[in-house]
Formats: sequence, C-alpha cells, structure tokens
Amino acid sequence: MLRCALVGAVDFNADHFSSERFDLVIAVDGGYRSLMSIGCRPDLVVGDFDSLGFVPEGDDVLRFPAEKDASDMELALQGAVQGGCDYLVFYGALSQRLDHTLANIQLMVGCARQGLRVFGVGPDFCLAVLDAGGWSSLSFDAFDETVLPDAAYGRFISMFSYGGTAKGVCETGLKYPLDQAVVPDDVSLGLSNEFTGAASCISVGKGTIIVTFPSAAWVYLS
Repeated sequence: MLRCALVGAVDFNADHFSSERFDLVIAVDGGYRSLMSIGCRPDLVVGDFDSLGFVPEGDDVLRFPAEKDASDMELALQGAVQGGCDYLVFYGALSQRLDHTLANIQLMVGCARQGLRVFGVGPDFCLAVLDAGGWSSLSFDAFDETVLPDAAYGRFISMFSYGGTAKGVCETGLKYPLDQAVVPDDVSLGLSNEFTGAASCISVGKGTIIVTFPSAAWVYLS
C-alpha cells in the first residue's frame, strides 16, 4: 500500500502529519507554505499558486493556469493516483471556504468509489469515506474514551450517507448501535454517536458513507 499526503492551503494539522509516514507528499498551492514551515520539502508541488502568491522553484513544481475545469487538489490527486498511491490523506482541505471543502469531500468520495483508502484531516477532526465497492469498514481498537479531549468533537463519531441511500449500515461498539440499517442521504440519523471504550466498527453494505471522528481517536484505528 502506497501512502500519499496531499496538503492544501488551509488549516494544517502539523502534529498529525508529522506523526505519520508517507511514500509521497504533494503540496497543493498554499500547502507548500505549511509544509515548509515545519521543514518538510514535498516530493511534488502542484497549483496555479494564487493562494501561495509565488511560484516555487524546482523541477518538482507543476504550474497550471488559474482558469481551468479542475481544482488544484483534483490535479494533485490525479498525480497521486497515477503514481499508484492507494492510501490517501488530505490535509489543509476541510476548513474556511465551504465550497472548497465540499469539492474536496467530493474528490474523496470519488477515491473511495475507485476502491482507494481515503481520509481527510482537519484541525481537530478526521473524516473517512467508506464505499461498499472498496474499503467498506472503519474499525477502532478498544481504548479508554475518557482520554479524548473534552472539546468540540469530544467522544463523538458521526456517519452520513452520501449520494443516495446507504444500505446494510452497521455500527458496533458505539453508544447507539445499528444493524443492517437503511440510511437515506437526507436525514440526520447518524449524527453524534459516541465512543464507549469498546472495540468499534462502522461498515456499509451498499452505497457510500462519510464518517467523522475526533483526530485524537486516529491512533486507535485498527
């Protein structure tokens, strides 16, 4: 499994990034500044560089025009997938401008539907996309749930259907279990479930779901 980090221009969780190992690191426009601030030279730099404000030097820089049909993140993603990466983590992609956030989530959904493992990492939360045609489950080892910071995301783990009704949705080891549930994409059924300390799992049998959880729970992914 080849792991790739795609680093966008907005809020960058440097601690999370620094704790992970990646085979390929791609800076997406202003994400170059975030990486350089922690002394990390990316393997590839992609963008039109409107948010960065200058064009970095080097043979590893791919510059695109500002007027185009694909976002800088999508162009960077194409490079990662063509390079054989099948485990993708998006940083600096889930805050500030809502339109960009939604666009990046759509890109993640596209990855999941190709059978790729895909996550997004925000300032204090993570996002995973599961699809029945590929990576269809997300599991956590048992842990003391009281170690999770008492912050906005606390012990909450939420699940939402995307792009149609999800079927065969199961949630085990959480406060509110589901067993082969049918979850439409226009309800709030999956909001604010909670870790209990037990080993837990969310899975989908048909369709696509998005799962959000506190970034502090990442280390317990199994």
